[in-house]
Amino acid sequence: MIFLHPWWLLPAAVLLTLYVILKHQRADNWAQVIARPVYEFLSSGNHTTAFKPPGLLIAALACIALSGPAFQAEDQQSYRHSQGFIIIADVSRSMTLEDISPSRLAAVRNTALDLAHRAMANSTALIVYAGDAFLVVPPSFDQSNFQNNVTLLEHGIVPLEGSNLTRALSLAWSVIEDSGLINARLFVLSDTGGFNNKSDAAIARLASYGHRTDIIVYGSNNTDNATPFDLQTAKALAKSGNGKLLRADAIGRIDLGQLNLSSERISQQLLTSAGLTSIRWRNQSHWILLLAVPLMLWLFVREKN
Repeated sequence: MIFLHPWWLLPAAVLLTLYVILKHQRADNWAQVIARPVYEFLSSGNHTTAFKPPGLLIAALACIALSGPAFQAEDQQSYRHSQGFIIIADVSRSMTLEDISPSRLAAVRNTALDLAHRAMANSTALIVYAGDAFLVVPPSFDQSNFQNNVTLLEHGIVPLEGSNLTRALSLAWSVIEDSGLINARLFVLSDTGGFNNKSDAAIARLASYGHRTDIIVYGSNNTDNATPFDLQTAKALAKSGNGKLLRADAIGRIDLGQLNLSSERISQQLLTSAGLTSIRWRNQSHWILLLAVPLMLWLFVREKN
């Protein structure tokens, strides 16, 4: 159970405290200044020895009801599209090298298209990065739009040179928050450019919120003038992201079957993930208000008499 508006619990606590204090106070101060036999004779033995203000208790119950106590809804009507794919593609200068046939970037395009095809009922987003990062395709179910943008990926679409993967991961975090994704699958497609301690920390932060990051790398250390191929750091990033490391072969092929992307697997994740099975909350305030009804009736009868 959670409270949808917990700030209402503060006035409820104040009212309950006042109720406990005041109910022990004498309602009739005459009992303190005249002899007890005289007081009992004048009051005919019907005096009330304690002051119990039911209005305070009713107000406290109302505040508790306004705090919105709620339980999680377990019915399947509460499910929504809360799992999506975010593909992060490296388009830096080193991705134009041809140690992967026909080039590293061409292999990235093919992998991105294959991942989008395997997304099935999940939304797919595309982020590109070099010295900076940009969201090319926001989370969408429009496969044709995604495919059209993937085919246009070339070096130079990001004007700032470099490999700032940390910036791309920060942008991915913003996309996840804005789109309401609860269980995101991120795929970093790169030649290990920008793989460092900062990007590792960013991936670990995503993993702490239940998002998985898989690393897919292209290239080798056998190419002249290439950025050093850091396979060890790539393995560390995949481990931090609770994902897997895959490496393209000489013609850019990737065995995506190792990533468990089948529709059956995704459906099972939707049914078993704690974050996905309890999206909607059922407010229980009406039951709290029902407790106040007998008190209100008693107060009405008392005031009438």
